[in-house]
Amino acid sequence: MTDRSRAPEPTRPAPTAVRNVPALLLTLRQDGFTGSVIVSSAPGGTIHLEQGLVTAIDTPGAPAVETLLLKSRRVGEADWATAGTTAAAAPGPRAGDLGAALVAQGSIGAAELETVCAAAVFDGAFALVLSPPGRWEVAEAAAPAPIALRPGIEPRRLFEETARRVALVTDLWGPPGELARRRIRPAAQAESKAPRIPGRYRDILLAATGRRTARDIGFTLGRGLFAVLLDLVRMDARQLLHREPAHPAAAVPSVAPRAPHTGPPPAPAGPLPRRTPGRRGPEGRGGPAAPTDLTAPHHLTAPPGRPEGPAAASDDPPNDHRAERTETTEETEKSAP
Repeated sequence: MTDRSRAPEPTRPAPTAVRNVPALLLTLRQDGFTGSVIVSSAPGGTIHLEQGLVTAIDTPGAPAVETLLLKSRRVGEADWATAGTTAAAAPGPRAGDLGAALVAQGSIGAAELETVCAAAVFDGAFALVLSPPGRWEVAEAAAPAPIALRPGIEPRRLFEETARRVALVTDLWGPPGELARRRIRPAAQAESKAPRIPGRYRDILLAATGRRTARDIGFTLGRGLFAVLLDLVRMDARQLLHREPAHPAAAVPSVAPRAPHTGPPPAPAGPLPRRTPGRRGPEGRGGPAAPTDLTAPHHLTAPPGRPEGPAAASDDPPNDHRAERTETTEETEKSAP
């Protein structure tokens, strides 16, 4: 006899059931999935999930919790090593939980560790969307992250915050992916202005050797990629930086979850319009774009009217308007990890 009281096992989404990682994460959230999603792109990474909530993101594109704690000297090397040994020997559900070991031995407070873990998750998601997406796979038996945010972040909340960050950098400077690829060095006049600028700007100037990108500077200083990019925008407005030309790359992808069309096929629209030579309108290139699903989370692309090409990242000195706008956002973004 079949036990009807037993709930059916949740089904994992097939690779063809969703068309991008955000849609996959929403599906996994509905299923209460625990495991990881491995994204193959440049730089790619691993998204850790517990009950469908995002608890950690490991990516070469942004500093992880370990880098944020050690490079910023919140936690010393010796304390980190001791906690690693304790976590490895811990019994039961605490086995391998490096974060719990750090808190238990007094190396860092629970609230501060939670803040750093949350910052690393948001920063990892921001780094992932700065390059075109690749393939992905779902791994149910994957090992959990050694330091994780619990209970985790709702995927939709992650999409919204990532979209806000991309839109902010785009509005102040241009496509964030292009800025992230620029190698930075101090401008000629930066040394004379150094005594009058914040200490974190001076740290960036010291780390900016002309061979490092914003990611490299973040790893060197133990700061998040997004926070470094914001400071680079502000420093650029003060003419403190020289940016080396960036290599071209594809446009930033969207994080709006998309599902396959399941309705009836559209009705025939008649013959194709004839293109008139020299005309750019509805009958040729540059005609109206397809409608956007406004019910989906924000797209991680530049707002309408912002250029996506190299013109958006000119090496010309910033104008006064940009300098004023960066100053007005500085106070509200100082807390960015």
